[in-house]
Amino acid sequence: MRESRMRVALNKALLMLALALFATSLHASNKVVAPGDQAPDTRGRDHNNVLHVIDFSAANLTLVNFWASWCEPCRNEMPALQEAHENLGPRGLRVVGITHERIDDEDLATFLDEMGVTYTVFRAGPSVKKYWIGTQGVLPNSYLIGKDGRVIRRYVGASPEQVEQLTSDLVAVLDGRPLGMLIFPGEGDVATGEDRVRQQKEEEAKKKAAKPD
Repeated sequence: MRESRMRVALNKALLMLALALFATSLHASNKVVAPGDQAPDTRGRDHNNVLHVIDFSAANLTLVNFWASWCEPCRNEMPALQEAHENLGPRGLRVVGITHERIDDEDLATFLDEMGVTYTVFRAGPSVKKYWIGTQGVLPNSYLIGKDGRVIRRYVGASPEQVEQLTSDLVAVLDGRPLGMLIFPGEGDVATGEDRVRQQKEEEAKKKAAKPD
């Protein structure tokens, strides 16, 4: 009888432990990815339907940039990201662009060609949508990730000063030097869903105005 009660108590304790671990993992999966965190699974398909699975250990430093074609600050910083890709790629930098945007293959290919982007770009896959919390509401969102897969720094926005700091930080990390003080975005340096809605209304108004009576 005593052994039976002990077995029941042990089973209850194990159940409570399992539930606690589950709750902890659930909470962890719903928090914004921040410096010091292990970067979540990062994969998705590009406009050629090629699956990209990012192995952070394969590069000395990875810059993951979340963007959208309708995001003006995102477009403004893309030339600097392309330049970093070209100049620092030989030193072990990898630039990865990820969009949550619903954009078809042809439009995505056209956009990248017009922007002169040759670094890796793909749409967010299911794991990115699930685990990269905080990368959709405000754009652009960029993350510096080390060879060990841990996030070094997060950047939100793309003012000229922020873009300059980002490119400077890329060199600093590759040189083994400390990062400078983080610069925060000002008004107009980020884009949100509200900006997209406003743009869509403006586009619809232009189409209506262009139609003959």
